[in-house]
Amino acid sequence: MKRKIYKFLDNEKKYIPILAREVVETFQTEANDDNIDYSFTISKKTGRVSDQDSNTYFLFDTSGQTVLHEFKKALFDKDLENIEEKSKEEAKLMEDVRQFLLKICKLITKKYHKNMEETVRRVILGNKIGKRKVPLKTIQVLSIDIADYSSVPDSSKYLLRIGKKPGKDINTDDVIQFVQNRQEITGMDIDSIFNIEKQAGNPLFENVLVIEKGRRFLNEISIYFFIDYSISEKIIEETPKK
Repeated sequence: MKRKIYKFLDNEKKYIPILAREVVETFQTEANDDNIDYSFTISKKTGRVSDQDSNTYFLFDTSGQTVLHEFKKALFDKDLENIEEKSKEEAKLMEDVRQFLLKICKLITKKYHKNMEETVRRVILGNKIGKRKVPLKTIQVLSIDIADYSSVPDSSKYLLRIGKKPGKDINTDDVIQFVQNRQEITGMDIDSIFNIEKQAGNPLFENVLVIEKGRRFLNEISIYFFIDYSISEKIIEETPKK
């Protein structure tokens, strides 16, 4: 019986355009300060981005109603469990998947520049820098990483920020584990759990002042971009020399 992932890999013409469009639509509708990271350096002398490595990252989870979700599930389906590690079959599958994902990257880069540019200007540049100053000539999708964290409890996918009394020590790992376990068992939010345990006199929370939900650190889909944030040559030419 053929493995489920090859439903996608053997039908590139059908699925690559669908998956590319879904990635872009997700980028347009879900990108925000919490799921986009970026790091780049612009030369003071030239106004150019210093290198062309990945400098922007978009992280998200798949929705159950998308083809991308089906693709992710097929990529981690139980029908792949019997593939021997370091076997020819494993090597072929990994290369087939790599090439398939690269074709999605290339299609997004080629077809959806305008869609991605709007989101980059809105989310990363805050709609404060126009096309004349920063043209964003290149928005290239370099790679896509896919993982399946569906078995990981949702509460364990987020960092927790813990404030403690000055000069006091707390067992951070135990506090985090306790709160996350209570979340999974009760469905209560962090504030409710913290307040109940403080009122109950739980010694684990004696020196804890506040617990806040932090940033998500486990995401199923990671998109790596190179974006040219270089300043327009016209702007540089118009800037008075000191």
